[in-house]
Amino acid sequence: MSNNDAESRRAVTAAIASTGSAGVGQMVDAGISSQKKRVQNREMKEAQMARDKAEHDAAKAKNEGTSNTLVWGRVKRPTGESTGPPVDGSMQILSPSTMDYNQGLDISHQVQEDVWVDEINKFRINGRLCEWIAGFHPKQIPCQLDGGFLNGSYNVGQKVLFEDGTTWLLRFPRVKSIYPKYADEKVVMEVEALSLIRERTSVPIPDVKAWGLADSNPLGLGPFILMDFIDGVCLNNVFTGGDSRLLNKEIPDSDLEIVYRQIANFMLQIFEINFDRIGSLPTPRTGYSAPTCPLTWKIQEIAQTGGVHTFDWQQLRYQPNSITGELDAIAKYASLSILESLIPRFVNVAYEKGPFKLICDDFGPANMIVKSEKDLTIVGVVDLEWVYAGPAQLFGSAPWWLLHDRPVNEEWDFKDGNPPEATKRYFNCLDIFKEALAKEEAKMPRKPGTKLSELVKWSEDSGAIWFHMLLSSGFFDSLSFPCMQLRQYISDQWWRERVNELEVKPEVKHFVADKLQDLDAYDKNLDEIERLKDCLDRGEMTRDDFIVAVDGFPSSSKCRHIVE
Repeated sequence: MSNNDAESRRAVTAAIASTGSAGVGQMVDAGISSQKKRVQNREMKEAQMARDKAEHDAAKAKNEGTSNTLVWGRVKRPTGESTGPPVDGSMQILSPSTMDYNQGLDISHQVQEDVWVDEINKFRINGRLCEWIAGFHPKQIPCQLDGGFLNGSYNVGQKVLFEDGTTWLLRFPRVKSIYPKYADEKVVMEVEALSLIRERTSVPIPDVKAWGLADSNPLGLGPFILMDFIDGVCLNNVFTGGDSRLLNKEIPDSDLEIVYRQIANFMLQIFEINFDRIGSLPTPRTGYSAPTCPLTWKIQEIAQTGGVHTFDWQQLRYQPNSITGELDAIAKYASLSILESLIPRFVNVAYEKGPFKLICDDFGPANMIVKSEKDLTIVGVVDLEWVYAGPAQLFGSAPWWLLHDRPVNEEWDFKDGNPPEATKRYFNCLDIFKEALAKEEAKMPRKPGTKLSELVKWSEDSGAIWFHMLLSSGFFDSLSFPCMQLRQYISDQWWRERVNELEVKPEVKHFVADKLQDLDAYDKNLDEIERLKDCLDRGEMTRDDFIVAVDGFPSSSKCRHIVE
């Protein structure tokens, strides 16, 4: 979510949390000018989009009939393909900025997590946490906490050491990060996935010792999982570092091959697990009544950080700050319409009716534990969240995780029409992965049906790789790496023509007008939330009172003019 104001707001919130009331004075000044900053940032984005549009139109008028090909990355089209949009390498830059998260919700979630963390600490100090955990041990022997919190993006972990020497990990979904209504389902789906993978493969995953829903937790700390603690080093800590979230440039290809071959082997084993329908996983271990619609990473992120249920159209429609201005609203509406029209083009008919595969939206090196920095043997695959039964082509898409960061994040964005530095590195890693996959696949018993390597190749050759990345991510941004790659594959000229056709439609004009009203209302509400937060930081209200007050603000709007 690339937004300078958003980042500065996070810094302010973090500073308040770390400095306490003594540091509030200097934080207040930053908060007072936040609305002015928001307006300035939006005006800058709209102005840039207007300049880009004018430059493109002028260039098009001057060079009508010529081809000005740009090579951004490696794009393959099937030989002899003549159907679909015309191929034209000319590039125009009019694209929506990254959709921002709902900042009022973010402030509220942080305060809610502060309350929750205080509760956990209370039970850590008074011993009730250990007493509760000991009750799950087969012999109910005493235990002690080993070290502090192990904080992840979506979970808080606590290492627990029993008197008999066994070590477990207690894990809670983070209040700040997980949509409350999805917390139970998140835990259940992970328990079912871990059980299934442990039963059907040799992938090194932790054994689940106990689990529970929120209402079964007597401490009131939410749903939980107790599992084996796996000693080792997170692969992400070995392969990344410094200011960038991307793969360290100094990692040799030989190390990548060692890791990729292991991951490819895991994927080949999991690929053999089949389902007869798309949706939530079966729940034989938990007995949980799961909804048909699966809990994906995208659904969770849009709900928790955008304040909207379900998918892209609904997010654009109901999230009050889903646009930054008129041009951004037009571009987002048009781009989503175009993507929707392209769905039939990217369906792999060979697997259209199944079998369906075990999809994990968060699967990747960040969830791998290796023996040490020098021994890259993977000893644990953890945090298998956002799991469900999905299309084989999604499982077999060229991996998004090759550089250890989601390609929809800011570091991957095109700047002034130029591809990110990560482009060449991504394709280099993809070549290494495909070679590793082929080697591991050759070792597996041959079975009838499409090979996983063939699906990976199809995703790259067809352009579906970029479509899959976009479908799996919320907070749509057509300046993102996968969208720009997709536009190159399809033809940017064709894309722009579709935008021109859509932007003059009456429903688009109504949509833009409604969204601009939403944005004004959002700014007013956010200003009031920030004022309440200042009161909280000055000790003029309790955290509970703050949470109740903020819950009274609408988190979504009701825009009428949109096609779903």
